[in-house]
Amino acid sequence: MPSRRPPSRRPPLKACRRCGGLVDREARVCPYCGSAEFTDNWEGMIIILDSENSVIAKETNINREGMFAIKVAGRIVKR
Repeated sequence: MPSRRPPSRRPPLKACRRCGGLVDREARVCPYCGSAEFTDNWEGMIIILDSENSVIAKETNINREGMFAIKVAGRIVKR
C-alpha cells in the first residue's frame, strides 16, 4: 500500500529573485534591495536576527536582519 504524504505547506512568502529576501505575498517591492522581481520557486530559509554578530550572516554575506531564501529558482543566491 503506498504511503500518503500530507501536502506540503509553504509559508505565505515569495522570494526576491535578486537578493533572495523573503517577503509577504502582497509585497510589490523587495524591502532589502528594491527589486520588483519575485518567485514562488525557492528553498530553505535563513533568519538573521543580529547581522553584526551572526556567523551565518557573515558566511552568506547578509548584512541586515530579515528572512532570506537559500536557493531561488534552483540557484544558490549569491549576495
